[in-house]
Amino acid sequence: MKVTETQHEFGYVRDEKIYLKGFLGFADRQIGQVKETEEASIKYFEDRFQIAQQKVLDLKELIEKAQNKGSYLMKLVHMRKYLANFDGLGDYTTLFAHLDEMEKYLRSMIAVNRVKNYEIKEALIKDAHIAYENENLQQASEDLKEIKLKWIKTGAVLRERQEDIEQRFKDLCRDFYERRKDIIKQRTKQAKENLRQYRDIINAAEDLKTSDNFEETFEKFRQMQQDWKKCGKIPHKKAVRVWESFKAANDIFFTRYKKFKSYKEEYPDLSAEDIKNKLQFGMADEAEALVNYDQAPDTDRAKELLMEWKKLSGTFRNLSRDHYERFRFACDKIFELNYLIRVVLRKYPDLETKPELDRLRIKTSFMRELIRRDEHEMNLTEANLDKMNRKRRNNFKALKGLQNNLNIQKRKISVKKQILQKFESDLNALK
Repeated sequence: MKVTETQHEFGYVRDEKIYLKGFLGFADRQIGQVKETEEASIKYFEDRFQIAQQKVLDLKELIEKAQNKGSYLMKLVHMRKYLANFDGLGDYTTLFAHLDEMEKYLRSMIAVNRVKNYEIKEALIKDAHIAYENENLQQASEDLKEIKLKWIKTGAVLRERQEDIEQRFKDLCRDFYERRKDIIKQRTKQAKENLRQYRDIINAAEDLKTSDNFEETFEKFRQMQQDWKKCGKIPHKKAVRVWESFKAANDIFFTRYKKFKSYKEEYPDLSAEDIKNKLQFGMADEAEALVNYDQAPDTDRAKELLMEWKKLSGTFRNLSRDHYERFRFACDKIFELNYLIRVVLRKYPDLETKPELDRLRIKTSFMRELIRRDEHEMNLTEANLDKMNRKRRNNFKALKGLQNNLNIQKRKISVKKQILQKFESDLNALK
C-alpha cells in the first residue's frame, strides 16, 4: 500500500494524519487528523498556533507590569508544559526562546529580590530585638505581631542563607514569648503581694474609722494615705474596688473628725471623751427639763436637740446607752404631751382656766382614748405582720417596714402609758 505525505514548514500530513515536527529534543507527534481537505486542516492548526503565541505575549505583558515578578516563574514553567503539548502548527522554537529570555530575566530579578529580602529580614530582626527589650509588654507584643506579618509577606532570601535567617527569627520570637511568660508570672505574683498590702491598709482603716481618739487616728490616716501610694500596681478593676473601700473608710473618719474639730473649738480645754460626756449628759438633762405636763412642751427645741444628738452620734462612737434612753424617752414625752394638749384644747379651749383636778381628769380621759386607739392600730399591724410571715414568698422590704412600724407603735404606747401613769398618780394625790 502506497503511503502519501505532504510536507509543511513545521509539520507534515501522512495518511490523513497531521503531525508536528520534533523540536528542541521533542519527537514528532500527531496533533490532528484531516477532516475535509488537507489545506483546511493545516490552516486550522496554523490558526491554533496563534493562540499559543498570544498566551506567551500575555504572560510577557503580565511580567512586565507585575511588581512581584518572581511570582510568575512557576507560571512560566507551566507555560513550557502547555506549549510542549499544544496542538498547533508553528514556530515553537521561537516561542520557547522567548520563554528562555523571560526565565533568564525573572531569575535575575529573583536573585536581586532575594538580596533585598535578606536586607529586609535583617532589618526586621533588628526591630524584633528592639521589641524584645521593650518593658511595655503589651506594646512589645503588638510590635512583634506586626513584625511577624511583615516577615511572612517578605519573600525568600538566597537559598544558602534561608535556613540561618529563618532560624534566627524563630529563636528570637520563641525567646520573647518565653520571657514574656516569665515576666507576666512575676508581675502576677507581685500584683498579688501589692493587693495584700492594699487590703491590709483597708483593714486598718476600717478598724480606725470609728475611733474617738481623733488626733492620733488623724495622723494614722495620713500615714496610711502615704503608704497607699507606695503599694504598687494591680489590675485596674481591682484597683478601683480597693480604692473605693479605702476612700469610704477615709470619708467616714474625716467627716467625723471635721465635726469633732467644731466641738473642739467650742470646748478647747476638754478632751474628746469629756466633750462627748458633757454634751450627751447636757442634752439628756435639757430634754427632761422640757417635759411639761401642764402646758404644751417646746417641740421646736426638742427637734433641735434631736438634730444635735444626731450630729453627736455621727461624731462620737459608743455614746452612753443610759444617756440615750433618757434623752430619747424625754423627747418622746415632749411630742406625746404636745399632741395631747393640742387635742384637748380643740375641745376645751378654756382648759387653763379650769381647776387642776378637772384638768387632770380631762387629760387622763383623753390619754386613755389615745392609748386605746393606738393599741387597736397596733393589733391590726401585728395581724398583718403575722399574715405576711405565714406566706411562703415574702416581700422582705415590706416585711421590714411593717416590723419597724410595729416597733414605733409599741414605743409610743409605752410612752403614753407612762404619761397616763403620771396623770393618775397626780389625780389620786389630789383626791
